[in-house]
Amino acid sequence: MSSKEIFLIIAPSWIGDLIISQSLLKHLKKEYLNCQIDMIVKPELIKLAKMMPEVQNVYPLDIRHKELGLMKRYLLAKKIKKHLYTTSIILPNSFKSAIIPWLANIPLRIGYNRELRLFLLNKKYSLIKYKDSMVNRYLKLADGSYSDSIRPSLSINRDLSELIGKKYLINNSKKNIVLCPEAEYGPAKRWPADKWIQLTNFYKEKNYNVYLLGKNKSLETEYQSVLKKDSVISLLGKTSLEEATYLLSLVDLVITNDSGLMHITASVNTNLISIFGSSSPFYTPPLMKDQFGEVIYKALTCSPCFKKECPLQHLNCLNNISAEEIFNKSTKYLD
Repeated sequence: MSSKEIFLIIAPSWIGDLIISQSLLKHLKKEYLNCQIDMIVKPELIKLAKMMPEVQNVYPLDIRHKELGLMKRYLLAKKIKKHLYTTSIILPNSFKSAIIPWLANIPLRIGYNRELRLFLLNKKYSLIKYKDSMVNRYLKLADGSYSDSIRPSLSINRDLSELIGKKYLINNSKKNIVLCPEAEYGPAKRWPADKWIQLTNFYKEKNYNVYLLGKNKSLETEYQSVLKKDSVISLLGKTSLEEATYLLSLVDLVITNDSGLMHITASVNTNLISIFGSSSPFYTPPLMKDQFGEVIYKALTCSPCFKKECPLQHLNCLNNISAEEIFNKSTKYLD
């Protein structure tokens, strides 16, 4: 590769994976000082990608999951071809994710050799799933490895931060805690609702503000018993992803399952306690500085199974984590 590379990154579809991929962008900026990095992302992730200062141009690709969308891919490839990209790094492993760089005739197309996409790539790496952490899996495609110097860090606009804080009544006269009970992947990553409720009550006794944050408003029905109380505020389904990111940067502590909001919190240097169930903190850990938080993971003999639902139907990986344990571990971040 020359020192004046123009990179096109095909971004992952999951929020957390997109945040993790920023380490790759930082690595590229270190290795190729004058390089330009552009990115193709899902429309709902555009604003998140634009909070990465390494990214110059962002192209939305509005194609549903499992849809081939060949015409949309062809039209986007035709549009970007004139930019003369020298290298494309394809982070998803699907066949269809490698189509646009091939159609755009980008000279170097790098990715993992998966889903019969042999002819679409011309620099291929073999992949053993879960052998490497996700961040090193991405960095391997640029012959890099993770260090704290390339930790994800989203760019926060102070004026917008102030506006969003006022809109959602962030009250700095008390400690503000955000609880994120969702995990889009499935139930085996979700700490049970009764434990979130118990934890909320612990913080209420301390007279802290508690916010429930996520995109699924229907979850409110599970938390009615605590939402009737003062200073417990549901933001479920009420914020955009950009607003949620800013809110996570404004509060004193975030407690979350392994989820996209976990990775966002780590990238904005907010105190964070991460709860892992069926997934692995060795594969997708929050890339945070140690002083900003910790991971709670029971490492059972059946863990990690990476299943959406507990195959043994006991969910002990999460049931064995008590609200008292989380509360006790959180106090040092709130003193």
